[in-house]
Amino acid sequence: MKIQLFVGIILSTLSFMGCEQQSEVLNKNASDLNTTVIKHGTGFGMCVGPCKKELTLMNDEASFTIYYNGGRGTEVGEPQTHTEKLTTEYINEVLKNVDFEKFKKLDEYIGCPDCADGGSEWVEIIKNDSKYKITFEYGKEVKEIEPLLKLLREKRVYFENKYVKN
Repeated sequence: MKIQLFVGIILSTLSFMGCEQQSEVLNKNASDLNTTVIKHGTGFGMCVGPCKKELTLMNDEASFTIYYNGGRGTEVGEPQTHTEKLTTEYINEVLKNVDFEKFKKLDEYIGCPDCADGGSEWVEIIKNDSKYKITFEYGKEVKEIEPLLKLLREKRVYFENKYVKN
């Protein structure tokens, strides 16, 4: 009887430790999202209409801003911003794919962004007091951040389909 009681106590202690570790992971991701801001955007220099779009992930929200050009890079009207809550699953997936130290080793400009009005894309990560931004050709892959870029593009396209009016 004493052995069964002893085994029961050990098993219950181990199960509580597992809950504590899972809680620590969720709390770590929440605190990472509070100290990390991720921006992704697109722009076209010689464009009229909704030519620049920027997605910002901060805390548990995504904000999507649309800038309208009147031609030759001049902005017309006020930018439009739309904000939505992010799911915990999406936040965890994004944070899993952020390696800030590896990201800072990428060139600031990759290829020829916005050459011949091919457009540009960028990803900027701000972590604590440090920030780094890369700019690359619209639609091109950046293999070092491919999983993160895929997640950001999917969220940006979601917002474009929902809010951009040509």
